[in-house]
Amino acid sequence: MKSYLGLVPQYEKVHRKNNRISVLCIVLSVLLVTAIFSMADMALRAQKNYFIKTNGEYHISLTDIDEQTAELVKARIDVALCGWTYQGTTGSIGSKAVSFAGANEDTFSTLTEMDMESGSYPTQPDEALLNQSSLEQLGLAVGDTVTVTVPDGSSWEYRITGVLADMGSLLKADVYGMVLTEDGFRQIADENAKDGTTFRVQFKDGVNIQAAIKEIKAQYGLSDSQVSENTALLGLMGQSENSTMQSLYIVAGFLVLLVLIAGAVMIAASFNTNVLERVQFYGLLRCLGASKVQVKHFVIFQGLRQSIKGVPIGLVAGQIITWCACLLLKSISGERFSEIPLFQFSVSGLIAGAVIGFLIVLLASLSPAKKASKVSPVTAISGSTQLTQNKRAANTKLFHIETSMGFFHALSGKKNVFLMTCSFAISIMMFLSFQVMVVFLKQGMPALSPSAADVSITMGNTPLDKSLVEQISETEGVDKVFGRMEMAGLSVSSDMGEGTVTLISYDDNQFRWAKEELNEGSIAPAMENTDRVLVTYQDGVNWNVGDTIVLHTSSGDKQVTIAGILSTATASTVNSAGSSGYMICSEQTFAALVGDLGYITIDVQFSSAGGDDTVSTIRNMIPSDSTVSDKRITNSESQSSYYTGAVFIYGFLIIIALITVFNIFNSMNASVASRTKQYGIMRSIGMGANQLYKMIAAEAFTYAALGCVVGCVLGLPLNKLMFQFLIADKWGTSWQIPVGSLLLIVFLCLASAAIAIRRPIRQISRMAIVNTIKLQQ
Repeated sequence: MKSYLGLVPQYEKVHRKNNRISVLCIVLSVLLVTAIFSMADMALRAQKNYFIKTNGEYHISLTDIDEQTAELVKARIDVALCGWTYQGTTGSIGSKAVSFAGANEDTFSTLTEMDMESGSYPTQPDEALLNQSSLEQLGLAVGDTVTVTVPDGSSWEYRITGVLADMGSLLKADVYGMVLTEDGFRQIADENAKDGTTFRVQFKDGVNIQAAIKEIKAQYGLSDSQVSENTALLGLMGQSENSTMQSLYIVAGFLVLLVLIAGAVMIAASFNTNVLERVQFYGLLRCLGASKVQVKHFVIFQGLRQSIKGVPIGLVAGQIITWCACLLLKSISGERFSEIPLFQFSVSGLIAGAVIGFLIVLLASLSPAKKASKVSPVTAISGSTQLTQNKRAANTKLFHIETSMGFFHALSGKKNVFLMTCSFAISIMMFLSFQVMVVFLKQGMPALSPSAADVSITMGNTPLDKSLVEQISETEGVDKVFGRMEMAGLSVSSDMGEGTVTLISYDDNQFRWAKEELNEGSIAPAMENTDRVLVTYQDGVNWNVGDTIVLHTSSGDKQVTIAGILSTATASTVNSAGSSGYMICSEQTFAALVGDLGYITIDVQFSSAGGDDTVSTIRNMIPSDSTVSDKRITNSESQSSYYTGAVFIYGFLIIIALITVFNIFNSMNASVASRTKQYGIMRSIGMGANQLYKMIAAEAFTYAALGCVVGCVLGLPLNKLMFQFLIADKWGTSWQIPVGSLLLIVFLCLASAAIAIRRPIRQISRMAIVNTIKLQQ
């Protein structure tokens, strides 16, 4: 052995059991960081693939620019691909509307959300792609010719060269979709094509897109309205300046910080306890001539050796957990979660785990190393296992002596109690923080609402016959049918001044579902009274329950009272909210206020047996000029996006919960182990096993109680702040204490502490008193 540092591997061989605890803490910390970063990376990849599939892989789109500007943009060194996309022009095939689109093949395949299922891309102006549903409805196939009425009223014939994949937007709008070449589109384009014509740009990897946007605006004299971001894609790339995305960036950064702090505290607590266990050994090193600096180096080197063992295991375990989460999603529905990557390594997760693992170990070992270097040679001779002498005795006035001593042991070491408290508190804070993200995901997706329809039937602003509800409800494959009467642009007066609302009627089912969207007030009065209504939250409009509103109707002024405020409302796409939002009432109230106008929208929810045949049956029983908006694909896409995010976020919560349990087990075991000699002395002077159990239980309860209190005191305001930041400001939803999540994590902490002390207590109880006193850590 050429150096005193050569003692480290020899020491570890003798004390393998204690060394395993530190290595395990490092493994858990690295696992936590790696798994969360890797799962976040996989979720971002999945969402990125989803948004590319639904929006196209372009970064910005330019409108109202000439060909010269387009060529200059195309020549930029930071542009990877760009091209024109044409939309906005419509025609008809028979009695059904057809929406035209135009692009060259490269732009079509990469920069748009459209996809070709089979066949070949059109190359001539009289060739086209037609979407799958329209081919089935028209009885056509690739190679056939179809006659189309173009905007100027003339008829053109197009040869079908390929099949355009059905898109949710086409089915939802209940129109056919046809893709032409650029020349083919220009030949039939009308004035509406100007608004739908864009020049889409995809930048190269590594480009600062926001800087490029500013440069393009300045160089070519473009206004803000002429340059639009692909917000979802740029947001996932971390390059969006959208306010919602900026909010998410701040929240994500804070959550990352919490994860890193949790890992640091976990390792620091373990290292601190190790130093307490090995006080006598460090004293012996000083007796043999080791300087303070050498002892400090000894502890740091010991930590780095442990990290060399623990970090790789944590990296592998974290990556395996990520793969398991991806496999779980695929096993649930391979079609729905088709964008989830399988068995791919997350470079960012592995790098974060490795760097953070070694960095945290190095930083966490500095303080214990400094503490170990202060151990005097006298400590080794005396056999003491304490670095400092307690100046106060335990207070035995309020509790039995064994309980008082347990509280005293817990509170006697300031640093130890701080680290133990932080271990509990940070776990609770992380759990409560991630819980808000699940609420945010669900709140932002109307397709997850119980009122979400599979099919919506409209006739523009022309009312539908109410008898259709009964007829459709008897159709095979239909579960629920419900209609809404609507009147847009209704003038209202209130204490806040003049405004307009869109009045909507709800039936009993819709009122029942609306309870989930209720921010304030009550649903029942609006269902039962003809002078009570509900309103929706509208930014800048401060409605309060009990406010009176005067509606200026064609039959005179009518006064109503607000019974409740909803975060959102279900309405047709035809009628948007007025300046004062939506106003919801019962069908009886609607008739009393403005008359029985008939349903503007009829929504249909399918049972498990519902499918394309059900849609065809519904089409046959409604007026030919009605629109059947098939929302199944768009709903499925939204649900996939939600479940992808939810599974990963719940995965974070499960990992945090498990890490919390393991950390508490390790911390409590190490804490008890560091006082083994003291417990042996207490037993030698008459303390029984039951008293020993109470003392250790009191110590564990002190750590757990302090951690839970601090975790709740800091975690609940943090939860509220994030809720306000992400949800309340957007939907007006009032924050409520997340009782379920709070009770779950507090129960886990307390139960883990209670279970963790059983094993070390049994071990100490079974040991002979002499062996306990002589035991060297």
